[in-house]
Amino acid sequence: MVEYLVIGAGPAGLQIGSFLHRAGRDYVILEAESEPASFFREFPRHRVLATDDNSLFDGVPFGRYSKRAFPDADDLVRYLEDFARPLHIRYGTRVSDPAEYRARHVILAIGKKPHVPSIPGIEHADTYASAGTDPTLYARKRVLIIGRGRSAFETADNIAATARLTHTVGRAVQRIVKQGNEFVVAIDGTGELRYDKVIVCAGFRRDTSLDRPDAHVITGDSIKAIRHSARALHRTLEAEHHGVPWPHRKLRNRPDSLAATIASRARQIPEGLADVVVPQGQHAILYDEMPTTERNGFVVTSTQISHYRKNELIAVEHRLHRKPLERFFSQQLAVPCIS
Repeated sequence: MVEYLVIGAGPAGLQIGSFLHRAGRDYVILEAESEPASFFREFPRHRVLATDDNSLFDGVPFGRYSKRAFPDADDLVRYLEDFARPLHIRYGTRVSDPAEYRARHVILAIGKKPHVPSIPGIEHADTYASAGTDPTLYARKRVLIIGRGRSAFETADNIAATARLTHTVGRAVQRIVKQGNEFVVAIDGTGELRYDKVIVCAGFRRDTSLDRPDAHVITGDSIKAIRHSARALHRTLEAEHHGVPWPHRKLRNRPDSLAATIASRARQIPEGLADVVVPQGQHAILYDEMPTTERNGFVVTSTQISHYRKNELIAVEHRLHRKPLERFFSQQLAVPCIS
């Protein structure tokens, strides 16, 4: 029996594992491969990271591993290897059903896999995971790249200097027909075009193969989003199962004080999370980066502030600047606006 079973030793699994480790909880991380960070050993295919924030909470600053504006993916792998060393990880353990393990809480951190859209004839195309990365393979060829995200433009940039032409399209592809060595592609609004190569770079989707109703899931579109999600989950588990209060601070319960704090905080709140402000007499309590299921007091996301009373929506303000917020709080708190 283990208290916390974490499946996956990528950024999400390592991050939640670090929180559990420092809190002194009983946990184990199971990883199918023989090393951590298996996703980043394969992706991105051209081994250059975007200018994302590639450090984890309370870890060694990533700047110690690379100071390049576009770091090499192998630098991130080294970083994650070092981050994983003190954690309790069991490698070479592939999980087909979490129910086979005795655990009070299951946390799924198994990451994503390449997405292949449902287009007739898509099976004839190469994928982001299988297409060759040597630009000379595409010399004087007509290449269609299906996708409009990071992986698509990374691939297009890699072959642009050698390919005869490169087209990138999003959801407009209707079907793909293989005729000899050519691909005939029907594109909505354009008609049929012929290519020598078709590469599907349609991004990634979360692996849902191990999902179960009682499991917790950590996900995100970037390492930054993942680490915020992991921290919110850890705080939730600590509050619900170990009696550890959610981190909070006191503010003066006045429109000017609340508006100044919220105007500054709104730009920092990650997608999918919210700051919650609960008035209590002369003070207000600010709980930062909670799950957006909280429905009490003022719920602040990066795009709006909503006022709830006993789960009932009272008012919404989308202008998260100091003066509009001050007027909003004045109305909601029913006190004069302080000039």
